[in-house]
Amino acid sequence: MAKKIILLVLVLGLLAGGSFYWWSNQQDVRELNKTLPEGVKVAKSLFGGEYKVVNKIDGYEFKVPKEWRGVKEASYSPEITEQGYTASSFGIEGNDAMGRIAGVDRYKIESTDIFLKSWAETNFETFGLVGDFKEDKVGEFDIVKTQENVHLGGMFVYLFKKDNAIYAIVNGSEDFIKYIITNGKW
Repeated sequence: MAKKIILLVLVLGLLAGGSFYWWSNQQDVRELNKTLPEGVKVAKSLFGGEYKVVNKIDGYEFKVPKEWRGVKEASYSPEITEQGYTASSFGIEGNDAMGRIAGVDRYKIESTDIFLKSWAETNFETFGLVGDFKEDKVGEFDIVKTQENVHLGGMFVYLFKKDNAIYAIVNGSEDFIKYIITNGKW
């Protein structure tokens, strides 16, 4: 009987310790998620400190580059329609590394028959941005990319199409954009 009580106390102690570890390990993401709407969150693995963004509102998730060493800020702008485009936006800033600020914009499209390069050129022109677009492939996606040097301070913009959406990812590092695309569920 005494062995059962000791075993029970040991198991309860391990559960309590594990719960405390999890609670203290997740403090940073709890703070980040306070400012995000229900359905959008930053998640952190229990071991290894890997971060990811889960956006159930817009139907995507992606891993945050490890070089960022976590997430400092996250923001979400719900869907709005402006100048004929309907889009939502997620902004994120990592704790460390050059190119730690990124934006993921999701544009709704009516037809999947859109020619992505023409769409990107028209979108940039509509919003007064400048870009020389090139086509490429990242993972499974055909992408259109450019570097906007006039208004976005040299940030890279990668666009790709999935179902009835066009995603635009903006960041100062092409490697980080490629990581986000290939480590995402779009």
